[in-house]
Amino acid sequence: MKLNMRMRLLGGIAAAALSLFALSGCTFISDPVSQMRVPQLPADKASLMAAINSSLKALDGTLTRPANADNSSIFTEDLDRDGVMETLVFYQTKNEAVVMHGMILEKQGDTWVKKLTFDGDGTMLDSVELRDVTGDGKLNIVTGYSRGEEKGVKGMVVYSYSGGVLEEILTKPYTKYIIDDLNEDGIADITVVYFKRNEFATITTYQYNDSFKVLDELDDLDPYFNSYYNIVSGKVAANKEGIVLDSAVDSRSAYTTVVVMENNKLRVVVPGDASTFKDRKIVSEDIDLDGIIEIGMLVPPKGWEYFDPETIPYFNSYYKWDGKNGLTFSTQLYNDPLDRFTINFAPEWQERVTVDTKSVQNKSLKFIMTDTGETVAEVTFFSPAEWDNVKNTGWKLLGRDLDKMIGYRGELEQSTIGGEDGRIKSSIERKGIDE
Repeated sequence: MKLNMRMRLLGGIAAAALSLFALSGCTFISDPVSQMRVPQLPADKASLMAAINSSLKALDGTLTRPANADNSSIFTEDLDRDGVMETLVFYQTKNEAVVMHGMILEKQGDTWVKKLTFDGDGTMLDSVELRDVTGDGKLNIVTGYSRGEEKGVKGMVVYSYSGGVLEEILTKPYTKYIIDDLNEDGIADITVVYFKRNEFATITTYQYNDSFKVLDELDDLDPYFNSYYNIVSGKVAANKEGIVLDSAVDSRSAYTTVVVMENNKLRVVVPGDASTFKDRKIVSEDIDLDGIIEIGMLVPPKGWEYFDPETIPYFNSYYKWDGKNGLTFSTQLYNDPLDRFTINFAPEWQERVTVDTKSVQNKSLKFIMTDTGETVAEVTFFSPAEWDNVKNTGWKLLGRDLDKMIGYRGELEQSTIGGEDGRIKSSIERKGIDE
């Protein structure tokens, strides 16, 4: 097993220590204030920001950032590949019928000039992507708009920009849109998942050929679930692209559906039924980092099959689509139900570890080998007084959760588990624990 403890304060402590170390090795600065300088933007960025701010002031607008952008609200590219750079920004205005807008500026010499503004189709900006989805080598603007409190009301718009002219070339309502190459013909396509609870669930793939045309559509999917909580595209089998949809049946349980495209026809290869049903939401992802998306399932540890489901310390077992009509086992781990820590099992331990049936969640868990009964790890919740008594007896602190100290001990590492540098990796990951 691999132990991977994340200490949230470690980064800050390390940074502080590094800072002190660096200062101790430098010449003493007698007048720190005299050394301070106001950060200066490079001339081109300063010119761009001045142009944006000037335009926004005239428009009485406030710069806005799409929800899918980590830290940028300014997109600079040569959109139409004419050798001239453009910058795209979005902004909001008040007291207008339309509150969301976009603006494109163009680089002219050493200055930036506003070329045009346009209205957005919503009150909030969900996403912005600059991708060539028409196959002409030029970058399209793909945006997702929403209407704030009107949950589920979203609209995707694909724009084409060329010669100073902006044109809408595709507008669709959506729950999730995916830019991929599902039919694997080397040309990007756009797949739109659109869902309304108890009414419809559709998947439609569009590809551009003079205009956007429907490659195929699934319109007979079961709409009787609460919501999609995760939709991801990528490899779903070796050399096969697909879409994996995790559906929340209610506040807890879920199931997963896998869709691929073959001969330009969408096909459900893993149906959302009992075969992928789980009593707890698990996100489908490439859990073992092999480039293929796995489906997570809840599996009771060996020996727990007939216990009250509410008391079972379930394992998360992940499966791959086998490329035909079924699923094959990939990997297994234990994820704390409250997401406080994760125990990852190494390949040679897969399906050989269980949990002692005397264990109680939120009190004490004992992980044992199924063939020998040997205890390989324990996780226990202690009161502060109890922790003071055991902290020097082989227990290590995972963290604090309310009034409890979470500790573990055991042989969670094997000499056969190591990184490229030969060091042992750890098998426990702390998640969301209040320190």
